[in-house]
Amino acid sequence: MAFGSPLDGAEMVVMAATLLLSGGLVFYAAQTFNDWRRDGERAPVDALKNTVAGQNRVALVVPDGPSIDALAAAVGLQALCREWGVTARLFAEGAVTGEDSKTFCNIFDLELTEVGETGDDLTDCDAAIAVGGGGGVPRLSNNPPVVAVVRHRPTAEENILTVTPTDDGATSTTVARLLDQEMVIPDQRVATALLYGVRAGTREFRRANGQHDYEAAGFLHTYADLGRIEDLRSPGMSGDTFDVISDAIANRERRASFAATNVGSVPAVSALEEAADTMLRLEGVSTAAVFGIHEETIVVSCRAEDVRTNALDILDTAFENSETTGGNTDSATARVPLGLFAQVDGEHEETLDMLIDTSTRKSLFEAFESS
Repeated sequence: MAFGSPLDGAEMVVMAATLLLSGGLVFYAAQTFNDWRRDGERAPVDALKNTVAGQNRVALVVPDGPSIDALAAAVGLQALCREWGVTARLFAEGAVTGEDSKTFCNIFDLELTEVGETGDDLTDCDAAIAVGGGGGVPRLSNNPPVVAVVRHRPTAEENILTVTPTDDGATSTTVARLLDQEMVIPDQRVATALLYGVRAGTREFRRANGQHDYEAAGFLHTYADLGRIEDLRSPGMSGDTFDVISDAIANRERRASFAATNVGSVPAVSALEEAADTMLRLEGVSTAAVFGIHEETIVVSCRAEDVRTNALDILDTAFENSETTGGNTDSATARVPLGLFAQVDGEHEETLDMLIDTSTRKSLFEAFESS
């Protein structure tokens, strides 16, 4: 039975479900989804279908360094487009950097193409849909045009269809609701991806915005491969990443619930992201920023678990002149080129490191306090 569907013209009765989540039993009572359709308005799935229908090929574009939630939502939208007879390809604005996201791509064998500077890879697509994230919507030089945005974060866009329900805790929840509205039963691969996306996006339901996240999990649980989800929950960790996490914990400085730390030079940005996630598990920390140097650039990874704090706003405030700052409320990354300082010789390297440490910590704490 599809969740959120009418039953003999009346709202489905409250149902109780028991799910095996996070290694233990989680009990919840869930009502059906509220109907998205308002008087005189089309349901979001109808609007999206009318926008996509008639296209031959559509590009589903996730942000740079995509989260599991964004990747899973793209998988679900790909299945929805297939139901409508439209071919959908997956693209990313930048590289997949997180170890967990890389594992997700490998397990689900995602054919994800990174959008190049020229955007030539997208020229055979008729339209694009931005999936997930919380920053600006990609423009893609209007080739192809971005016709819709699907995410659980609000966005101020004109002349673009926006499916952005803020009462969902994950974009995967939003996509699950779209599938339900269209009466599509996901196959095991899609259901598994979306279920893990809901869990990852809500941080195992610690950031669930309401009943929709639990309802989505209950629906998807019926069709998902729970064994594969357990594989995703415990990916391997490289020795380099372990060292970076160790340095992050040792060098941390905390003010109130915000912790900032410097890990020096890092072999990969993904190690910074893993360290930032780990910092949130420390007692008393609900927002964390980890910074280090990678390829002559200061990279800062920020995570926020407190609903009152916006990770993207913190980095935007701290680094106004950064080359790129992207992400969303929960997870954001900033990159600040070293420029001429990258040419500093070994004799003054220690002084440079000290200046970077002091100035970056100062900017981050000031940004947090003003957020």
